[in-house]
Amino acid sequence: MDFAFTHASVILEDGVLSEGAVSVEQGVIAWIGPTSNLPANPQETVDLGGFYLAPGLIDLHLHGGGGQDATSADLSGLKTICRTHEAHGTTSLCLTVVPSPPDRMRQALTNIHHFATEGSGGARVLGSYLEGPFVNPSRVDPAQERWIVEPDLNTLKALAVAAGGWLRIVSLAPELPGVTDLVRWLAHEMGLLAAIGHTSATCDQTQLVIDAGARLATHLFNGMKPFHHRDPNAAGAILASDLVAAEVILDAVHVHPLAAKVAYRALGPDRFILVSDATSVVDSPDGRGELGGRPIRYREGAARFENGQVAGSALTMIDAVRMMIDHFKVGYPEAFRCASLSPAKALGISDRLGSIAIGKHADLLVLDKSDLRVLYSYVGGQRIFRSPY
Repeated sequence: MDFAFTHASVILEDGVLSEGAVSVEQGVIAWIGPTSNLPANPQETVDLGGFYLAPGLIDLHLHGGGGQDATSADLSGLKTICRTHEAHGTTSLCLTVVPSPPDRMRQALTNIHHFATEGSGGARVLGSYLEGPFVNPSRVDPAQERWIVEPDLNTLKALAVAAGGWLRIVSLAPELPGVTDLVRWLAHEMGLLAAIGHTSATCDQTQLVIDAGARLATHLFNGMKPFHHRDPNAAGAILASDLVAAEVILDAVHVHPLAAKVAYRALGPDRFILVSDATSVVDSPDGRGELGGRPIRYREGAARFENGQVAGSALTMIDAVRMMIDHFKVGYPEAFRCASLSPAKALGISDRLGSIAIGKHADLLVLDKSDLRVLYSYVGGQRIFRSPY
């Protein structure tokens, strides 16, 4: 059905259009302008009364939600993850698989493949994100160390086959022997994102994989040897590069807001990508869940293993946007860009997703102006979430 939003505060790539209107035809944005200039009467109008109309958020790095973990969930569990994050503004996502027994990893990738092929019935499943097993064992949870393997192209190809054409991102440690061959295969033969992560690499080792085609950093600063002014390591090479975009978990637990702001100043809004790294504890009825087969629970602002070690986040994408606005003192277009257009560019899909622009899919959010609470979520012009409040 064709329709138009009217009297909205429309968050565009470069500003906010007050009293704006956005016309949707066959699931695609067809017209944007002042409500007073709406060119034709669509079948239906939705008067937003000044509420924000924002682009749907794109989460490249998401483990779970609603008590379900993507590494172990069946198709029903994957649907629960999508339903959970639709309520928090995420309209497109990559489901992330962590190092675990080889059979479990292959099954997880196959499940995501089937789920993405069928469609979630709501949020767009962009594909799978393989966070290992070609990473530094000293930079992962000790329980995952036994599932870490040295880079091997045949192993990677087998995992890609299990993903059934839906593999999108693979995280690798630059210091491991033979890793550049995997990066070249991913970036140049397959057109996939090779990400730098879970690493103790020097800046020179990191530069080698950037030269080979790595274009993303897995949750900058986390799972990396710390930056030092005499030894910048992987984080320094990433921040100094003009080619690499970096994920940041902006929850004030994983990264101090000031450190994140420094990264933002270095990278700029096009290469600073907000991710949730959300785990199964998000909206879990009892605050408990699992990650890669290990029990976790929400405590002290994050998901944690029973020993208290951080096991991922309890963040949602709209919370990350709020955090950025509050701590960075940036405008709404910049903050939403880092959660929509920038991840779309990194994944090569910004021609159809990531912003409110003519010709792009109508993946949209209606937000309360007082607190950015998600009132409605739309994918392709179809409403997938309505706030009960």
